[in-house]
Amino acid sequence: AVLDMLLVAWKGPETIPMPSMSLLLCAVPFVAAAAPKAGAASVGAAVLDMVLQSPLYNAVLVPAARRTMVRTAEANGVPWVKSKQWIEQQGPWSLNEAEASVRVPEYYKAPFHSYEKGNLCWDAAWEVEIASKAVGARNFPEHGSEGEEAFRSAFDSALDSLGACCADGGRILDLGCGSGVSTRRLARRFPRAAAVVGVDLSPHFLAVGRKLLELGSRAHGNGDEHADGELSAAMHAEASALLRDELGAQDAQLCGSRGSWVNPLECDGRVSFIRADAADTGLPCESFDVASLALVIHELPPHATRDIVAEAFRVLRPGGQLWITEMDFSTQGFRKLRANPLLFSLIRATEPYLDQYADYQPQLPDDLLATGFRDICLAAATGRHFALVATKPRDGREGRTEIDDRRLETAKEDTHLNTWEAARM
Repeated sequence: AVLDMLLVAWKGPETIPMPSMSLLLCAVPFVAAAAPKAGAASVGAAVLDMVLQSPLYNAVLVPAARRTMVRTAEANGVPWVKSKQWIEQQGPWSLNEAEASVRVPEYYKAPFHSYEKGNLCWDAAWEVEIASKAVGARNFPEHGSEGEEAFRSAFDSALDSLGACCADGGRILDLGCGSGVSTRRLARRFPRAAAVVGVDLSPHFLAVGRKLLELGSRAHGNGDEHADGELSAAMHAEASALLRDELGAQDAQLCGSRGSWVNPLECDGRVSFIRADAADTGLPCESFDVASLALVIHELPPHATRDIVAEAFRVLRPGGQLWITEMDFSTQGFRKLRANPLLFSLIRATEPYLDQYADYQPQLPDDLLATGFRDICLAAATGRHFALVATKPRDGREGRTEIDDRRLETAKEDTHLNTWEAARM
């Protein structure tokens, strides 16, 4: 496949500007003829941008990109194929008709992550948590299939270092929650929170998230008796045994000690999901103590980020915190990646707003200030990511307007796999 050949050609420093230009020119001469007459790198970027909008992209590059992601997962002990088969079998799958009237903004309808319908399809929903495991393995390859746990724990540690907290009885809002990986994790991290609410625009993602909660409830009994979010090891073992009896030996063999999925099936009556635009949730003003945006902003155009930040400010109580965890394009790894126009164009093809995010990221703290947030702190979370905490001032308090940026002093080793690697050898 073209992408496979490109990745082989890129077995070297990611800053090499034009390693595969001849391949692309041979593959799409009609596109090359239309490329602007500029420097080699700009011609390469222009040609590849046009390739990614051509039939070649859907016919060749998308399937190749998917094969590469699946290979990465399987090479790191994440059973992509079997896990997808299992989740599909948990149907019948249907959308919540009561949520059908939610307006979907145009930016959200763009193709994402090699899915033509973006997040608005079943394949994306069934695979989102599996893909998340693969992303974790790429960031922390020495941990293999547990790389995602190391990845998310790095964000947790960075947030903790910045004073992130949720008081007993507090309410947490997870904006852009997907199928609820981050929502369920927030519930585990803060067992004394009163409620953890996930918000997402994709009815397909939410259907999967609700199904996983349902399966967890079936395994553990019900959600209310474990509302504190804490289950002993003995209770987990008993629940897994029950699940094996209920879902069958084949499913149990697939899922092993995790219960029935690439992530633990959990039972927590505090967790719920609603379908809404994160920029217009319809939730009451000042009704939450924490709002979280976990790896969401890089998938947004800047105007949507500003709108969502404003909505977070509205629903937070005075003294409430906004937590942001994201990619950091000021790090060497992402700077090198973006310096290669061909490679970055391929990645940008599956992340349509990534280029805009890279340009916008330095402005984010200023936009938070303009919205009204104060006491804004940043720290490095991994070699390529950062965490941020911002506070909504309490009544009568102005708060600090200077940005406390600790990324340099907290810089981490970049453990991310090289582009051409599927696993750390």
